[in-house]
Amino acid sequence: MTLNLSLARNYEPEDVWLPFSESILEWDRDFYQLMLNDEIRMIAYKNAIQQVVKPGMVVLDLGTGTGILGLWALQAGAKYLYAIDLNSEILSIAIQTFEQGNFTGRYEVFNGISYDINLPTRVDLIISEIMGNIGDNEDFIPILTDARHRFLKKEGRMLPSRVYSKLVPVSSLKAHQQVQSKNAKRINANYSIENILQRFAIKSPFSIYYDVIIPHTSYLSTPQVAKEFKLDGNDQPVYEIALTFTVEVDGIFTGFKGSFVANLSDSVTLDISGCDIASRTTSDSWKHCYLPVEIPVEVKLGDEIYLLYSRSYPKYRDSLFRQCYKWSGTIKRQGHVINVFHQSMEGGE
Repeated sequence: MTLNLSLARNYEPEDVWLPFSESILEWDRDFYQLMLNDEIRMIAYKNAIQQVVKPGMVVLDLGTGTGILGLWALQAGAKYLYAIDLNSEILSIAIQTFEQGNFTGRYEVFNGISYDINLPTRVDLIISEIMGNIGDNEDFIPILTDARHRFLKKEGRMLPSRVYSKLVPVSSLKAHQQVQSKNAKRINANYSIENILQRFAIKSPFSIYYDVIIPHTSYLSTPQVAKEFKLDGNDQPVYEIALTFTVEVDGIFTGFKGSFVANLSDSVTLDISGCDIASRTTSDSWKHCYLPVEIPVEVKLGDEIYLLYSRSYPKYRDSLFRQCYKWSGTIKRQGHVINVFHQSMEGGE
């Protein structure tokens, strides 16, 4: 598979992109090329797999894509590899990847959603990379919970072993203006903001999230862990969380930056919050999650931003990846409410 390097570097800080995690079933070769050239992703996963995989292990690569993670597992000594992916076209590339690595007879691929698949044997390790840029916006909790219960040996391991979603209020007028004008970049012509708004039955472009690199200089407060995912089979995909942020610098509040930190192995951590594009500390494929608010608010040092952040599955949606997020709250100054915000992907906005 030939890499298109321009895809990885053709963006600037605060450029607004449509959310790739809301179009999983539409990912094309260009997006997989983007992931393959994502240095922070590739380096972290390769190092972790080399540390965790031991000779003789049976490994499952869940959401294998082009097969690069599964290939590294085989190269690290895995005795056998199972690889699952929804996309039959991309799965054919994974087969080529394994064959070119001279691993004929040491792997088996399955095309479909993992819920519908049964493996011949349980595995020692499940490798996955089905995290969205806020952690669970590719619906990884029910998928990995099911996989853990049905595919993993009792003493088996998960890679990653733990994931933390993080949020911080930000001041990004550049990103806010792009959302307001519906001027979001996209990886192909078939993916548009109009299609997303129609799919969610919402009117406001501020009631969906976006992929945006948001610099640390835009932070209005200190980032906080919004949700910890232990990946032990007990995580809940539906939740509501209350957070309070104290404003640490005067600015214009335009929304929240979301990101994740994932423990891939005992010594390898993947943190996508970096913002230095030139030095390659950013993630080309994930970027960051931008949760905008419709009305920008001038905030001052000491103000408090109260956030109610939730994730749900509306009953009227029957799509495979149907999660919805809400972010609402109030802004207080010296105990008095100076503004409120309410954004929701559930529709009717």
